[in-house]
Amino acid sequence: MKQRVLQKPRLLAAIIIFLLFTQANANAAIVILPRPVALQVETISYLRQAHAGESNQWQLVVFGFTHCKDVCPMSLANLSMLVKAAAAEQIKLDGTFVTVDPDRDTNAILSSYTKSFGSNIAYLRFGGEELERFKATFGVEAVFYTKNAGNKLNYQVDHSTSAFLIDPEGKIRVIFDALKDTANIAKIFRENKELFKS
Repeated sequence: MKQRVLQKPRLLAAIIIFLLFTQANANAAIVILPRPVALQVETISYLRQAHAGESNQWQLVVFGFTHCKDVCPMSLANLSMLVKAAAAEQIKLDGTFVTVDPDRDTNAILSSYTKSFGSNIAYLRFGGEELERFKATFGVEAVFYTKNAGNKLNYQVDHSTSAFLIDPEGKIRVIFDALKDTANIAKIFRENKELFKS
């Protein structure tokens, strides 16, 4: 129990540092955590379920929604590119897209959507409190505009573009911007081999 209490402040501190660092220098938003943040067992279990049958994989996790017109497709295209870049360096890596909009994003929609970005991209869909807990684990917020009883389909959602690189043990090792930092993450795959051996 004590370990769970300690994990959240460390993750929040890492995210705060990331956000401050991002605002201070938009061109260098990658944060390699000197002390990886261990995820809770429940979170690790969900991530492993997304890629059933695969073990010892690194994972890239991004949040979004399928009705997003530009940011989410770009994030997933970048995720797909990074999975291929990692494979070229013999790093086992999968991508996971977590929907922040489960009301519109059904399993069928998510399956079709993620498959269009490659077979190594899976999805997670939670509802209610379960989604709130999962988002809180990563410090991710989502803001819904004009969603109400009279408008259940045509609303917009704003959310973070942060991506999380998680090692096979379930520890967050790198936090970066899924839109801006793809080339630099691919460079880390090529030039920082020690990170992927630990």
